[in-house]
Amino acid sequence: MTAAGQKSKATAWSRPAFRILLGSEAVTLSGSAVSAVALPALAVLELRASTSEVAALAFFGSLPNAVALWAGALSDRHPKRPQLIASDLAAAGALVTVPAAAFAGMLTIGQLCAVAIVLGAAKVVHDAAAISLLPAVVDPDQLQDANAKLGAASSVADSAGTNAGAALVGAVGAARSVLVDAVSFLVSAALLWRMRVPETATTPDADRPGLVRDIADGVRYVARQPTIRTVIAALATLSFGLAIMNTYWAYYLFVPA
Repeated sequence: MTAAGQKSKATAWSRPAFRILLGSEAVTLSGSAVSAVALPALAVLELRASTSEVAALAFFGSLPNAVALWAGALSDRHPKRPQLIASDLAAAGALVTVPAAAFAGMLTIGQLCAVAIVLGAAKVVHDAAAISLLPAVVDPDQLQDANAKLGAASSVADSAGTNAGAALVGAVGAARSVLVDAVSFLVSAALLWRMRVPETATTPDADRPGLVRDIADGVRYVARQPTIRTVIAALATLSFGLAIMNTYWAYYLFVPA
């Protein structure tokens, strides 16, 4: 078999940088799924939050999605790996404040909403940078395999993290469970620190259009592509329905009958 033939049959798993990225994504998704259970549980069980307060917590957690276009444009202009590490560290730092305040008896709904905003913003930046970094991690003919593996790992990690979150809340309490997510972000940042990826140099800011124009060009491109436009519309509809469900499920799950 020729060297070219061997290369064409190599999967994304053969790339060390991809294995690190896959591990990082799996760890953060598992931890985030734990917090998705622990934060609302903390609001309801410890702070006796009302339905409107639980709704506010869910709203602020989803609010950073509105700036996803900005995150995508920024990921195209700057190195992706530092963005991934910075977003993980920011999320870990925000999460650590929750058990610290809870143990000190100073936790409030306002703080939980602020933490939810930071977590949402970190996720938006992380996701945009990870998607943009993938083509630099694997060869073009490995992108489909890489995306399939990331999708499978995401599904498993999210399901396992949700189950683990419910078990942890019951076993050690919601505040301590949040620490698991903080640790997961630190582990992810450590993994990404070890990853070495030759990112292509970006065009100097003086020689490229402004950020707003970049975003507008991207929106126009999506609007002209029927397949992409349909997928985005479907995902937006799904996200809207999930946002409504996530607003109240925790309240009715944890409040005693």
